[in-house]
Amino acid sequence: MSEVKVCDASFAKTYADIHCACFAKGWNESMMRQTLLLPGALGLIAYQDGVPAAIGVYAYSTEQADIVTFGVLPAFRGKHVSDELMDTAFSSLAGQGIRELFLEVAVDNSHAIALYERHGFKQVGRRPNYYVRGDVKTDALVMRAEL
Repeated sequence: MSEVKVCDASFAKTYADIHCACFAKGWNESMMRQTLLLPGALGLIAYQDGVPAAIGVYAYSTEQADIVTFGVLPAFRGKHVSDELMDTAFSSLAGQGIRELFLEVAVDNSHAIALYERHGFKQVGRRPNYYVRGDVKTDALVMRAEL
């Protein structure tokens, strides 16, 4: 079982370390700090046995939010950390009056798509060539869930 905590910009290094381990173009500490300091930012860190295992960063305004980034360290994948993080995000955002949550996910990221579908996300659009990985461009699905 994970412990998920709301963590502010003072945890920017932890967010950045996890982001860099999860993504080829990971965000540095400064980028994370700037994002977390924006009005309407919510940052969550999931811990397993006291060790940071996953992050979720969200941006919200009146009744609507977006997942800015979401990542689970490879060593903690398949252990339901992502589900616990998503459940906490849903309850935290709902507590702020948020009614719907949006995200973009690469069409070839089947594990993430399965996670989002388990939590009620449905595809509402597609962004062509949204992600660039070297010379390869990949579409993104736009997904939405009601909270």
